[in-house]
Amino acid sequence: MFVNALFVLLMFRCGSDILSPGDKGAAVVALYVVATLGLTALKIALSGTTRGDIVVCATVFSLLIVNLLWIPAEATPQFYFSVSVLLPIVFLLILSRCEPSTFIRLRRQALVFGTPALCGLLLVFFVRDGGLEADLLAALNEQPFHVVAQTIAKFSILMINQWIGFPIASLILLIAFNVRSALLGFLLGFLIKKFSSFNMRALLLALLVSVVATTFIMSSSELTDAFLQRILYRDRDFLELDASNLTSGRDEIWRYYGQMLEDSSLVELLFGRGAIWLYGPFPLAAHNDLLNLMVCYGVAGTTAILYAWYVILSRLDQEYRMSCVALFLVLFITNGVVFHQSNLLFLLFMAGKAREQKLSGVLGDELMPQRGLPANG
Repeated sequence: MFVNALFVLLMFRCGSDILSPGDKGAAVVALYVVATLGLTALKIALSGTTRGDIVVCATVFSLLIVNLLWIPAEATPQFYFSVSVLLPIVFLLILSRCEPSTFIRLRRQALVFGTPALCGLLLVFFVRDGGLEADLLAALNEQPFHVVAQTIAKFSILMINQWIGFPIASLILLIAFNVRSALLGFLLGFLIKKFSSFNMRALLLALLVSVVATTFIMSSSELTDAFLQRILYRDRDFLELDASNLTSGRDEIWRYYGQMLEDSSLVELLFGRGAIWLYGPFPLAAHNDLLNLMVCYGVAGTTAILYAWYVILSRLDQEYRMSCVALFLVLFITNGVVFHQSNLLFLLFMAGKAREQKLSGVLGDELMPQRGLPANG
């Protein structure tokens, strides 16, 4: 019953991220928050939690409240923003203490039932946003859907151990979306997994597909130019192909936030200024979680939040851990992952308490014990 509830929550989150990648509406957000907190409370009621996890959650919560009380901005949007940071931390820290069998069954449900459901959601998204007669690639390029691409990348890590065609299909999807941070993160995670497992057949097949694709692209200078133009510069005017366009303006945004940190007082450096893009003259977030955290919550808040995520990532199933960490770090540096509540997809790969078990095939139900990690937190 508990596993079914977790699966429904994850698919609800995937569906809301894909069908409403922007504002999701107060009712959807409220339902999501209530369901997440309810499952967290249920887990504590059923099997308790550790004092270490409670201390980490309480520390992060206290620093966010301190930040909320003293920043010169309206309380409501800042509170909502802080909830989006705190909720995944609380949920993932508490739920990562579930029995390993919980995650075995959850991954099985995600593979067998979640994969076709996700494909159906993406089909609805493509038909609605691209249209049957429109140039879908151009539409996706003009308005990058970061949340949708991140959802695809995170869910696809679950398929890394399956037939090689599944992760390759995910890479093709991410290339079509042209959200380079998600594409690079998943590609890096995929390569780490395949090279670390020494699966020669999979490596050779991936190499063959890469060689064929590269040869096909380079066979025509027009095709090569079009590919590089799309991937590197997102089809911008050739006369404006400078570093700023290559980074989609991130270099300028990072300089702005770096200068803001330099101009901060000691108190602001320690405890932050809140989400300044919600009340300041510059309406864009930093597209870099370290800068976002430092400006919003200062050194104290950043340290607490990063430690919480370190504990969460250290509990991931060994089969997926390094791939997830690679994806997390790429998104952390190039776009933003801490503030995206679709991080709950990482729940699919957690190891549970003190030992790790893995799924034997898509439909297998044999639980195979492996050497566990030392407890964190």
